[in-house]
Amino acid sequence: MRLRKRYGVAAVMLLVIAIGTKVGISQTQRTEFCLSCHEMRVYQKELEASPHAKDAQGNPIGCTQCHVPGSGVVRMMAAKSFMGIKDVWVHYVQPRETWDRAAMQPAARRFVDDANCLACHNDLTRNAKGDGPVSAEGKLAHDSYLGKNGQARSGCAGCHMNMAHLPPFDARLPHNAKFKSKLEEMPK
Repeated sequence: MRLRKRYGVAAVMLLVIAIGTKVGISQTQRTEFCLSCHEMRVYQKELEASPHAKDAQGNPIGCTQCHVPGSGVVRMMAAKSFMGIKDVWVHYVQPRETWDRAAMQPAARRFVDDANCLACHNDLTRNAKGDGPVSAEGKLAHDSYLGKNGQARSGCAGCHMNMAHLPPFDARLPHNAKFKSKLEEMPK
């Protein structure tokens, strides 16, 4: 009887842990959770002005659609844990005036999983709007990414910079002019 009671208590505890984990994950997947830290608001403003503000169905794109791996629970939990600890550290310990977005950019790009990009952009022969083929340069780059003409050293975010966020030092680049003007038109 004692053994049965222990198994019962263990089963209830496992159930509570499983439910707690599921609720915790779903709550921290919400964009509102990400924006609860004031330093993330600049990224929200940039996203709202970007080409990635909405998906093909017109729904707003959330932070985790790009920044949390969607392929596999272990990868997702590892990424969420690492980024969560890093963000808490930055929020409470690192003074804002020491932030250097140029230095942070390469690391941030590593947290944009190619599988997340490919969930929406699954046909790499078509342009982003899907209304025509990619450019000749894009075809070569995508063929290299797919291993058809060599091997790419970069993932999606390595070539497609400033698709959702536009730091001031990249706003000066001519190919970001449209994004920059849209960002400047937004209310402060």
